[in-house]
Amino acid sequence: MRTISTKEEKQSKLDKKENSQKKPTPWQEAHQKYLEEKKMMDEILKKNQTHEESEPLDEFGEEVDHQVNQEQEKNERPMIEILSSEKPTESIRESENASFSDKLPKMKDYRQRKLYRRLALIISVFLIPLVGCIYYISPLGQLSKVSVVHNQQVSSEQIMKTADFKINESLWEQYFARQTAIQKIKKISPWIKAVNVKVVHFNQFQINVTEYPRVAYLLTGDKYYDILENGQVLKNPITQDQLQSGLPILEGFTSKKLILKTLKAYHKLPEEFKQSISQIKSTPRAENDQLLTLNMNDQNQVLINIDQLNKKLPYYAKVVSNLKEPGIVDMEVGIFSYPYPKEEKKTGDSSSQSTNDGSENDESVQENPQA
Repeated sequence: MRTISTKEEKQSKLDKKENSQKKPTPWQEAHQKYLEEKKMMDEILKKNQTHEESEPLDEFGEEVDHQVNQEQEKNERPMIEILSSEKPTESIRESENASFSDKLPKMKDYRQRKLYRRLALIISVFLIPLVGCIYYISPLGQLSKVSVVHNQQVSSEQIMKTADFKINESLWEQYFARQTAIQKIKKISPWIKAVNVKVVHFNQFQINVTEYPRVAYLLTGDKYYDILENGQVLKNPITQDQLQSGLPILEGFTSKKLILKTLKAYHKLPEEFKQSISQIKSTPRAENDQLLTLNMNDQNQVLINIDQLNKKLPYYAKVVSNLKEPGIVDMEVGIFSYPYPKEEKKTGDSSSQSTNDGSENDESVQENPQA
């Protein structure tokens, strides 16, 4: 009997430990609290009913004492908080389920887009070389025509013959080797300044030629030669009928550097002064190799240095206005003007002629104080 009682006691102790170790879940606690509060609410409602039957109402049918309502509100608040605490958990679960279901079609769309991109990349890797091969062997990959533009002094036939592009042969092989043809074309004539080859109309070559403009003429004896923009004098002479109006005529120049320097100064002059000059002569002296003699359209001559051309020539009109007859305007050092020497004195010493002319025409000699 004692052994049985001791076993029962041990078993009861174990049950108590298990019961003490088992803690209720939060939901069980909340449910237990809810039952207790509901029981309290029922008791309060019963008391209120008995209290309403015993207390009188005022003339508007309202209660005289509001303490019962306040107690009722206090008792209802815990219940509302419990219900509100349960609702968010349910809404969170619903939102999680909804968001996961929403993500499924987006994931499908993303995977499809990724698949299409990979497919397009694979197709392009194989398609581009295929298209290139088809283009290379097709008529579009063969040269069909060669044309020359912007050339005036050099014939198109000569340029195409020198370029030696082959019709109905590979377009791009000849295009990548175009520099050889360009160098050959530049050597044809000194007129050619630059050459460019480009592809037009898919399978045609267009040779663009830029030529040096003619800027002046060089008179040597009774023959005229073209002077280009780079100062080069062409070897082939032209007749006087072929001269272009408005361009200066140079005479006595033997240096390309001096020609370029003179033309550079000439082109800086105003247009009215350019039109008044008919011929530019190089008349160097031992002490001055840059002296020019300008033959003017009004039959006067101007002696002037190249580097003084733009500074002193603007005074020409004022000086000439004081000349009674055509003469010489000397701007080499100062600015003087005097008539041409008389013919009968040309047989004598030139030095005496110049001094006599200068002394006889003191009234016509003028000097610009600003020079």
